[in-house]
Amino acid sequence: MAAEPGLGTGLGDHTRSIIALAWSRMIGLGDEELLGGAGPRREVSTADGSPVTFLRLFDHTVLSGPAEVLREARRFDDVELADERRLLEVARRHAGSARSLGAARLLYAEEPPVLALAPRGAVSFDPAHVQAALAASPADDVQAAGIADAPWRAALVEEDTATVLGAAAHELWAGMLAHLGVLTVPDQRRSGVGRALAAVAAEEAFTEGLIPQWRARTESIASLRIAAALGFSPAGSQTTVAFDRAGGH
Repeated sequence: MAAEPGLGTGLGDHTRSIIALAWSRMIGLGDEELLGGAGPRREVSTADGSPVTFLRLFDHTVLSGPAEVLREARRFDDVELADERRLLEVARRHAGSARSLGAARLLYAEEPPVLALAPRGAVSFDPAHVQAALAASPADDVQAAGIADAPWRAALVEEDTATVLGAAAHELWAGMLAHLGVLTVPDQRRSGVGRALAAVAAEEAFTEGLIPQWRARTESIASLRIAAALGFSPAGSQTTVAFDRAGGH
């Protein structure tokens, strides 16, 4: 299918090449398969019971998953498979235990972010402050942010009151991408905390020579606004369905 208009137009060729290489290695393609112009959808067959992922990256699309799912999916075009409901429907024909992990936009930056306003609070690398942010947040939000076990973590703390406002983290993907995660304490939301934390994590990624990756759920307007405010450019999307281990045909 034709590429979605505007994907990657804010990124230079070198940055695009690194992103494509990273994803090629993560999903099991050859190093150059996601470079160059658009081509037919690629398929990557994985072990039975492994997740099903539809990836759109720049001009390319890839579907990875068990062979039976790949065969069933050939009846549908890329637009349909990018829809989490359709992908879930296809996966459930393989196993009734399939559940959607959602659809998300993939965005990247190639310049350190510049904040128009000074962030609230001070950055802290004290693990106790990070843990306080996790403890003050709903479990689903903590899991989605991916902060709990990340190797690099930081918190934002209000200096006058020592109140923890939120936390940020990044994980290394394929040795080239820094996958960012941000968690704002519920009663501190809509006050610029998330944007400030994302900027801190992105700046650290650049310091380490990595390309920051921001993954925003398609329904999360707030997350997309943070990405736009920090200069991230859309490069594609990822839709994933997983199978519960106890499930079967």
